[in-house]
Amino acid sequence: MQCVVVGGSLVGLSAAIALSRLGIDVTVLERSPARTDDGGGGLGVDVALLGQVTGIAEQPPVVHGVDRDTTAWHLLQGWLEAQAVGRAGVALRRGTQVTSVSPGNEAEPAAVVTRDGGSYRADLVLGADGARSTVRQAVDPEHPGARYAGVLLWRSLVDERAMPAQVALPAAGEPSREVYAGPYRLVTYLVPGAAGETGVGHRRLNLVWYDPQQGELLRDRGLLEGETIHGSLAPGTLPDPVRECLAEFAAANWPSPWREALELALRDGKVFGTPIVHYKPNRMARDRAALAGDAAHAASPMVGGGFRQGLYDVGALTQVLTPITEAADIPAALGRYQALRLRPAAHHVAVSERATAAYLAHATQ
Repeated sequence: MQCVVVGGSLVGLSAAIALSRLGIDVTVLERSPARTDDGGGGLGVDVALLGQVTGIAEQPPVVHGVDRDTTAWHLLQGWLEAQAVGRAGVALRRGTQVTSVSPGNEAEPAAVVTRDGGSYRADLVLGADGARSTVRQAVDPEHPGARYAGVLLWRSLVDERAMPAQVALPAAGEPSREVYAGPYRLVTYLVPGAAGETGVGHRRLNLVWYDPQQGELLRDRGLLEGETIHGSLAPGTLPDPVRECLAEFAAANWPSPWREALELALRDGKVFGTPIVHYKPNRMARDRAALAGDAAHAASPMVGGGFRQGLYDVGALTQVLTPITEAADIPAALGRYQALRLRPAAHHVAVSERATAAYLAHATQ
């Protein structure tokens, strides 16, 4: 059987690996032309679950904290990509943007069309293409869009080697922490260095600053239209007044060493802005097309577990596909996948919506 996975990020690559273990030939279509060596922020990783779902015994690049294991997005993406492309039956095609998907039916395969004029026919299409999913339009055309949750995340990774010598670095085993000041929330934890280093002095400080006051900035930049988000603020694009305001607040309110890390990141243009979006699913599959990860259920990192939820999707998908030998049986299998995952996924988003509403109510007091 043939599968096209749309999206070569963490959930898409995990799915490609897991499905290939069932003997399914997988083509991953990823719109970015090249792998980045320094992109995205940090995230928590359930290492045991990742190994269970993908069958990979090797440990991913993580910092083992006392409360959870953490890594940088680009490190885990690169590690998963190496694992995926090293497998027979998995092909990765970069620089390939999907523009439309037809979900097919019991008698007809699904079809994928790309911006460069390419066309793919597949027994199964899996949309792992993020919160602004294209595949979602084929799975649930009446409910295709995620909505802005009212909070922008200022994010950055700061190398410990760049920190001022007089600043005390976090000890080994530093837990994740959160600090509130005014309308803001700061979440901090450690991730490996750019080459996967985990020793004190060679790690990176990951910072996530929750800001509920930047809706106007997003609209001015054309990134927010109504409730729809069209993109993120790239590093180096913060307007000077915003950057200066953030720097002043950080200096007066955030604790060391995170205060100094933010000073460096803001000075060097290393801070980027990611709007939080919510998407609560009504369905996760139609005919031969299915959704996984943020494409299926987008929630705030405030409630954690975003990647874990995506791995639950992949685990459920492999469970329902394991006994399948005929492509005509895929729509029924995806119906079982939806029955397994729809309620838990919608519940996760509902928890996120309540937590975000509570935070916003506090922030406006």
